[in-house]
Amino acid sequence: VSRWRELREAFALRLPRTQLAWSYKTNYLDAVCKVFHREGSWAEVVSELELDKALRHVPGAQVIFNGPYKPEGALEKAFRAGVRVHLDHFDELARAEAVARRLGVRPAVAIRVNMALPGTPPWSRFGFNLESGQALDAVRRLKAGGVLRLAGLHAHIGTFVQDVDAYRQEARKLAELANLLARDHGV
Repeated sequence: VSRWRELREAFALRLPRTQLAWSYKTNYLDAVCKVFHREGSWAEVVSELELDKALRHVPGAQVIFNGPYKPEGALEKAFRAGVRVHLDHFDELARAEAVARRLGVRPAVAIRVNMALPGTPPWSRFGFNLESGQALDAVRRLKAGGVLRLAGLHAHIGTFVQDVDAYRQEARKLAELANLLARDHGV
């Protein structure tokens, strides 16, 4: 817990609106999750099983539902609970729109972005590609649908990446995309 507090404080000094989320994929034992939630952590889940566990511990507004596969039933559960869903591909975007329409809700979602980073192995199997314009197309599609509300961007550059500069580049590219979306698309 002391390392988690150290991380939280480091972010708070520079980015006070930062919110940390505990990865249930890392460890979803109830006792472990409760410790991190007591410390103010939200939940980040990648499956319906993890979603169910998280909703027992924190309100839906403090859950981020990520991952490449979210069946319709899981999306319904997430949207009813106010969970922020991170969309991974166009089929999922269409499925999320259909569920939101059926439920009569306008849920907050994020799009997952993948990108090329010099010196880092390509990690393009998840999300919308930045360089090809697919990420921007996803935002345009989302806005045109008028059912989902874009509330965030998400990127995962791979596993076991320990080069701090790779994360700096990732953050820079996401910030550039966010600035473009704010300037040209009002989101």
